[in-house]
Amino acid sequence: MKEHEPGLQEDAKNLSVVTGSALLAALITIGLFVNRATAEPEQTVVREVQPVVVEVVDIPAPEPPAPPEPVVVQVEPARAPLTGINRLYGTVTTVYDAEFTGYLRWDRNEGSWTDLLDATKPRRHGGSSVSGIRFGHVDRIDVTGRSSATFTLRNGERMELRANASDLGSGLRALLVEESDGGVVELEWRDLESVDFEAPGSTPPLESRMHGTLRTRSGLEFTGYVTWDVDEIYSGDILDGDTDGRRMRIPFGDIASIERNSARSSRVTLHNGEQYVLEGTNDVDGSISGIEISDATLGAVKLDWDEFDRVEFHGTVDEVGTVNFDGGSRIEGTVTDRFGDRYTGTIVWDADEAYTWEMLNGEIGDVAFHIEFGQIERIEKSRRGARVTLKDGRSFELSDSNDVDRGNRGLTIRTDGRQYEVDWSDFAEVSFSH
Repeated sequence: MKEHEPGLQEDAKNLSVVTGSALLAALITIGLFVNRATAEPEQTVVREVQPVVVEVVDIPAPEPPAPPEPVVVQVEPARAPLTGINRLYGTVTTVYDAEFTGYLRWDRNEGSWTDLLDATKPRRHGGSSVSGIRFGHVDRIDVTGRSSATFTLRNGERMELRANASDLGSGLRALLVEESDGGVVELEWRDLESVDFEAPGSTPPLESRMHGTLRTRSGLEFTGYVTWDVDEIYSGDILDGDTDGRRMRIPFGDIASIERNSARSSRVTLHNGEQYVLEGTNDVDGSISGIEISDATLGAVKLDWDEFDRVEFHGTVDEVGTVNFDGGSRIEGTVTDRFGDRYTGTIVWDADEAYTWEMLNGEIGDVAFHIEFGQIERIEKSRRGARVTLKDGRSFELSDSNDVDRGNRGLTIRTDGRQYEVDWSDFAEVSFSH
């Protein structure tokens, strides 16, 4: 059976539905237009615009930031009371008849009785030889010229010494006198007439002399008063160095140790445990002028950065004062030559050293030794130089100096009115009896 097909009646019905819908839409649209026409017209808002005056301002270029202020490290005051026993002390008389008494800082880098005053000694037949004497042996210095002075020793003997470096003469960097009221007087060589040395008074100094134990890269160790960069010697002196873009300024009295970190830096440890790796100045890198230890039972040891390993700062219960020095005496002992012959009497070493306060010079690598003859027990000739044994038992094989190698001009021994000469080529050993 076929499905029913739409007929005319149904089509007419559909058409009427569509026409109605269209008529309804038209009526709605007409209504919208009528409402818009009867509504009030929109008002136009007029705003008054004021002109803005722009002032052109010159803005200066920003200044570069100021460098950071140096960091000054202060840890704590010195741990031990300052007695001043080891410190140079005396009265300075000037050419203007003024006198100043107090603790002395000589040439900026000597301040204790064990420190070495560098000089030359005139020879009897002309010329001079390098010499040196520890301040403890000196009772008085009288200035005699631009580069010379007469020394009176504690034993009453007098002698002339001349300038060798900056310790004597017009090259003296300064002589500072710290008076009892805390004031400091600075004098030059041309101001000086005389200096009388004496044991310190009852007033303690403002600062202590730096003291510690130094170790070299070759394993040698020395204990004594420390001179850093041929300049810093007291607890209040400052070590400078850079870290992380900051400049550090650290009083030596706050430092527990300084250790070589590299050719261009040091590791600095403070007493409170803080550590800094510092660089950028001659206090902490290879440009340092030198490090010196004044060793009471040796003399002086000097070295540069290539030999430096570490120094630990510490106090000492055995302060070296004026009572430890007597002005010296003639060198005496027994010389044995390679043939077994022995000569006992007063000795002149290398044709110029005749007193126990004088220095025997030599080196081990880059470590320079200045050994006081009064501290030596025995010297034995060796293949490369000489083995020097001290009274305290230490022994060092030295070379590279005419005092201890083939450049030595020989030994003179005087005994019972007779004089004997022993050439270095014939020398075997000497035992000193002073």
